[in-house]
Amino acid sequence: MSGLGTHRRVRAPPGGLDGNRSGRGGRLSPARTPADPPSAALTAPGAWSFVVATLVSCFGLLAAVLALNIVVDPFAIAGTGIAPTAVENDRAIKLALIEELPSSPEILVLGSSRARQAEPAFIHELTGHSSFNAGVTSGTAADAWVFTRYAADRFPDAKRRYIWFVDVGIAGNGVNPQLAADPRASSYLDEGRGRFGLNDVGTYLSPDATRASIRVLRTCVLESCAARVTYLPDGSIPRPRLRYLPEQEENVRAAAATLAANVRADPLTDASVNPARHTYFERTLAFMNSRGERPVIVLNPIYPTVLAELERHGFPALADSKAYLHSLRRRGFDFVLVNCQDIRVWSGRPEDFSNPTHVNRKNMRRMLEYVVAHSEEALS
Repeated sequence: MSGLGTHRRVRAPPGGLDGNRSGRGGRLSPARTPADPPSAALTAPGAWSFVVATLVSCFGLLAAVLALNIVVDPFAIAGTGIAPTAVENDRAIKLALIEELPSSPEILVLGSSRARQAEPAFIHELTGHSSFNAGVTSGTAADAWVFTRYAADRFPDAKRRYIWFVDVGIAGNGVNPQLAADPRASSYLDEGRGRFGLNDVGTYLSPDATRASIRVLRTCVLESCAARVTYLPDGSIPRPRLRYLPEQEENVRAAAATLAANVRADPLTDASVNPARHTYFERTLAFMNSRGERPVIVLNPIYPTVLAELERHGFPALADSKAYLHSLRRRGFDFVLVNCQDIRVWSGRPEDFSNPTHVNRKNMRRMLEYVVAHSEEALS
């Protein structure tokens, strides 16, 4: 008879707690889980073939994109020359023009796109000397260094004069990819690397390069493959081609108002000069001076309302640049500085700007007259 304190013994089922019989004597055996079946996706006959085919297709597509962009060469890095580039390839063009010159130019014009309005024919009228315009798009001191050295090596027995247009930052060390990729220039550069290489593969696999190639091809199909901007043997641009320059602004006054507003909203208060960015600038000056040559450095003009806004905030960049140039003179560098930022100094006109930072040919002629008159006979 059972009571509250009596317990009834409960036997385990014959097959053990997991419901399975052990192989011997009814002992309990641990539960067994059947092995997972192999994945059908990995064992299917066509799985690896699909993976391989996908990879081959991807690599094939990338190879096709790379081949297209190299052939079209929208950034003028590969040097194919089959179609006009999406960027101005004026560096290669002007190096080729110097190579074809029958005699040494007596004056070399250096600088960025702001310098290319300078006509060698008009400079000849002012000075009696032949000249070549080596101003290039977004030109830096590295470009000036290459063109100076290339002209010197092309005509080793000839000395020359220089008109070097610079912004208030006094050029910089930046090396344009087209310049570095040109074998005629790369030997002069610390970053020189010659023609298209592995470093350029990523550039020409990018969506930007592909979009640029498509724009070039569309232009060739719908319009013409001929370059709109062409150059004369002296490096200048024929007058009818000036309207194709990218700096042409429809409403210069409105663009200047926008730029002045940007200066007003975010004035630059610290513009200290970093000596490291002037390596090529000083190297070029030293090379010129070593040949007994004294360059004329011209500070580029600025649209009047923009200049007024910069001066209202003290224009520290100008003060620091002047201090830097003064320090170069103390170190023995020889050059003439002509400040043309204020167009009132040389009778420039606001209506003769292509945009707030680029003068047109009329203003350039007025400025050249002033530069030659204040060149301390370095251009005579």
